[in-house]
Amino acid sequence: MENLAEERALAYNRTTSLEAYLNMNWEDGVRYEYWKGELEAMAGTTLAHSEIAGNINGLFKKALLKKGCKSYQENVFFRIKKENILFFPDVIVSCNPDELTPDNRFLEHPSIIMEVFSDSTELYDRSQKWEQYRRIPSLRYFLLVSKKKFLIEMYYRPNAQSLFSFQAFEGEEAIISFPDFGFEITLADIYEGVTCENENNL
Repeated sequence: MENLAEERALAYNRTTSLEAYLNMNWEDGVRYEYWKGELEAMAGTTLAHSEIAGNINGLFKKALLKKGCKSYQENVFFRIKKENILFFPDVIVSCNPDELTPDNRFLEHPSIIMEVFSDSTELYDRSQKWEQYRRIPSLRYFLLVSKKKFLIEMYYRPNAQSLFSFQAFEGEEAIISFPDFGFEITLADIYEGVTCENENNL
């Protein structure tokens, strides 16, 4: 039997203009990502997903408070303008002062992006999203976070001309370092208060 709490990226088979998309009322309670004229419906998240994203967002906010960067969770548009794509990353960090204005609707120059994946969204996050994310010159860190166990995969590059390197962190004592920003966080902090889904046999 399908787990009804499981979030999924669902193709919403309808073409619409970007202007119409931005003016949607979202009355059905479902968020949609925008992919070159088509809508991708993002179903509701599980508690574990929400808690993990909230923990990471809080850790980023605290660590980046005095560095001129800001961290946002789930409801901020990340726009890839030349591809006509808008995503809702689970957590996104920007250090670009030109876009960190109160009335701005979009982030286009992220330094860090984090996605919490599950069985149904993992392929989408690893393929279509990552294909777009890795082309962004400002991006330094891309994190893929499991909600089933203490596991985080990270892609990192020191500058836009470098290739991304890959590292996996597993176990609550593992430490993730962000040398560009001068801080580190543990998986214990990221998963604090979270009951991973494999513990519930989901």
